[in-house]
Amino acid sequence: MPRSLPPLNALKAFEAAARHVSFTMAAAELNVTHAAVSRHIRDLEAWLGIKLFVRTGRGVELTERGKGYAEEVTRGFDILAHATDSASGRRRRRTQKLVVSVEPSFAALWLIPRLGRFTAANPDIELVLESTTRLADFARGEADAGIRYGRGAWSGIAAERLAQTQMTPVCNPALLEASSIRAPSDLPAALLLQEETRRYWMEWLTAAGVSQDVRPEGPTLGLHLTVPAAEAGQGFALADEIIAGDALVSGRLVRPFAVSIESYGYYVVRAADRKETRAMAALRLWLQAEIAATVAAVAAVTARKPVTRKRRPAS
Repeated sequence: MPRSLPPLNALKAFEAAARHVSFTMAAAELNVTHAAVSRHIRDLEAWLGIKLFVRTGRGVELTERGKGYAEEVTRGFDILAHATDSASGRRRRRTQKLVVSVEPSFAALWLIPRLGRFTAANPDIELVLESTTRLADFARGEADAGIRYGRGAWSGIAAERLAQTQMTPVCNPALLEASSIRAPSDLPAALLLQEETRRYWMEWLTAAGVSQDVRPEGPTLGLHLTVPAAEAGQGFALADEIIAGDALVSGRLVRPFAVSIESYGYYVVRAADRKETRAMAALRLWLQAEIAATVAAVAAVTARKPVTRKRRPAS
C-alpha cells in the first residue's frame, strides 16, 4: 500500500523552520529564499489541513499541533540520515578535526545540550571541546577556533559576534513566590549569588538605583555555577539571556525585574592570519542559527505577562 506523504521539499522546509523557529534561518540553511520557505509551509498546511505556525510581530511560533508534528518529522529525518550514513560508511569517516576552546559557563549551560545537533549535521567533523577560562593561544596551535565572551577586540584575532547580551537577576519562581520581594530594594543581600569577579552585581544595583541600600553578601561561585544554584532556589544570580536561556524558556528560572545592564558579547574567533576552514564555517553558521533561536525564544517568554507575586497575608 503506497504511503501518504506530503512533498519532501515542503517537509524539509518545515523541519528546518521548526528547528530554528525562523523562516529566515531555515531559508539560509536550505539555500533558498524566505518566500520559498513560506510557500512550502503554506502548501504543507494545506495538505495536512492544519495550522503549523502562527505569525507574530516578532516572527513565527509553532502551534501545539505543529510542535508535535515537528518532533516526529525531525525524528524521521534523523533516522534517514543515520541510515544513509551507515550505508555509505560516512559515519566511520571523520575527515576533519576541529579543536574549539570554550568558556565553561557557555559550554555547560548552552552548548552541551545542543551539541548532538551539530555532530548529527556534520558527521565528518571530529569536534574536540576544551572548556577553560584561559584564552587559547591560536598562534601556538592550542586550538583551531574558540567561542569567547568579551568586547570582540582581541589582538591578532578574527572575531564574529554571535550575540550582544544584557544581564539581569534570575531566580527560581518558587523562591520569588514565597518571598515578599517587590522591588530591587527588597533583595536580601545574603541571597545575591556572586560570580568570581564580583563586579556585575554592583553594576546592576547601581543601574537599579539601590547600590547604597543593598550590598551583595551571598556565596562566590564560578559563573557556570551561579545559574544552577539559582535554579535550585539558593538565591538570585545575574545572568544573560544565553546562559540562562533554556531555564527561562522552560520556566525553571524567571526574571523578577525589568532592569538590565549592558554586558559583553559572544564571539566565534580564530587566528586573524588563518583562513576559515570548511569545518570552522560549519561551526560558525550552526552557532549563529542556534543562538538566534535561543534569543528569539527568550524574547517570546519575557514578552509575556510579567512575573507577579501573591501578597503574603498580614501577620
